[in-house]
Amino acid sequence: MLLKVLVNMFMALTLLAGFQNTLNRPTRPFQPNGIAHATNTGDATATKADRATTKAKWAIWVAAWKATYRASGDHSTEFTTSGSGITYADD
Repeated sequence: MLLKVLVNMFMALTLLAGFQNTLNRPTRPFQPNGIAHATNTGDATATKADRATTKAKWAIWVAAWKATYRASGDHSTEFTTSGSGITYADD
């Protein structure tokens, strides 16, 4: 119970449906990010707002990823925890 409360405090969205629950945090923009299927387990009414926030963070990350890749060729940067409220399988 305590673990569930702590997870919901810091990671608002989870991937519970089907293959989505095994989805790892993306490291490249073309990889699936799970935002469309993520649900807020703490407050179901906040799911839509949480998805919108995470989509905005995704767009910022993609732009930064592309700039880094073009400048240095590095493509190992993950979609960060601070940019995403989604709990991924590899977190």
